[in-house]
Amino acid sequence: MKVYLIHHANASRAEQDLGRHLSETGREECARLGSHLKAAGASFASILHSDKQFSLESAERIAEVLGQVNRTGVAGYPCNTGHDIAPFIAEIEASSGDIMMVGHSDFLVRTASKLLCGDETARVIEFKPGNATTFCLERDGDDWVLAYAWRLEHLAA
Repeated sequence: MKVYLIHHANASRAEQDLGRHLSETGREECARLGSHLKAAGASFASILHSDKQFSLESAERIAEVLGQVNRTGVAGYPCNTGHDIAPFIAEIEASSGDIMMVGHSDFLVRTASKLLCGDETARVIEFKPGNATTFCLERDGDDWVLAYAWRLEHLAA
């Protein structure tokens, strides 16, 4: 089983768009990442995202490229900066397939740290620069390992 932790794509600034929709750059980021995931054969049991507009749009645009739009949905628990990661960890443990979570660096970093070393405060990954950066964690027996990470500069334009 794999868990893909994806920082949302570039959003418009609040001064430009109160709804904080994806910017043109963000839409391009999602297309590139979706194409790369598709070429890698990624398939998801669920594609989750936070309740923020730019995370929703990021997840839906990536899922559209993958042909997996019917698998997207807002997480059934809060998953923004500072929220408890325990419900997401429980969902991962209960899942029978790969999961993508599109969200915010704090939540994603703490999730990776908890899975990889058992301590969510350890900060074993970092989203810098963040937009559309992807970390893939894979279950290895009873443990989790970092399978790979992609930044947009790693992906062909």
